[in-house]
Amino acid sequence: MGYFKYMALDRWACLRRHQRIRFTQPGAFNDPFEMPAFKAAEAEAQRAAGLAGLTAQTAEILGNLSQGHIPSAAFVPPISYFLGTTPTASEAKPLPSEKAIEKIKMIDQIFGILSLSMTPDNLQLWAHYASEHHGVAVEIDPSDLEFNRHTVKDGNFERAGRVKYSTIRPAIPESDEILLEHFFVKSPEWSYEQEYRIVRKFESALETKDEQPYPIHLYALPASAVRKIIFGVRVTAEQRQATIGETKADPAFAHVRFAQADLDPAEFKVDIRNLDPEGLPQSLEHHLEPGARVFGNDSAAAKS
Repeated sequence: MGYFKYMALDRWACLRRHQRIRFTQPGAFNDPFEMPAFKAAEAEAQRAAGLAGLTAQTAEILGNLSQGHIPSAAFVPPISYFLGTTPTASEAKPLPSEKAIEKIKMIDQIFGILSLSMTPDNLQLWAHYASEHHGVAVEIDPSDLEFNRHTVKDGNFERAGRVKYSTIRPAIPESDEILLEHFFVKSPEWSYEQEYRIVRKFESALETKDEQPYPIHLYALPASAVRKIIFGVRVTAEQRQATIGETKADPAFAHVRFAQADLDPAEFKVDIRNLDPEGLPQSLEHHLEPGARVFGNDSAAAKS
């Protein structure tokens, strides 16, 4: 089964030339909730400190009222004790434990994630990650043997699978154990991505670029793992033909197929239609398997 990586058109050109793809640190993702379980101790400490502050405030108010005084604590909003905005916040606000900080740093230094989607026709993914439909969706086969031919000391720390969506943030035990299952949990708000992730250790990267704040770790994406290039709605005919010509001119990518995303005339969706080697639409009878839908996910993800 193939999965899809949405990207800008020039990024595909770079990927084709170098056959490299980035695995990204969780801390570099646009969602700050990535791997939140490693902050569980910090969150619990802040909750406990807030309760302690609220309890002390109540005691101070009651004690002073019994003596006919209104203390300054009475004018402090109770929620401030949980937000760390009380006058004594510098003293009461909990700091992340050294253990929690080191775990977060360790994850970003050791593990990278390649995020793919299980669908080629998601409107939000096209808009956000494929240059507002000026880019492409590249179909990748993560089971390709060459794609998985890399060196790592401990294969137990490399996983791949679908992301699960949950309203509950996972908690990790207070130990040195790393539960890789937590790489595959996100909020339901992200469920539209239908994400499939591959987690690898950085020690098996082919190339590392020393960038700040996060180094760029590159892995081989061999031509054999690339199945299809789907062009966005706003890719011009000239850009499409140039990309097809450049890809076909590379013998390693001779097997790659092409498709076009078009705006559906009646619904808010894109229709994926296969293209022939010259970049022209194929007849439905020519490119659909028996039982396949004319448009939508199945037509684009039909078996090679």
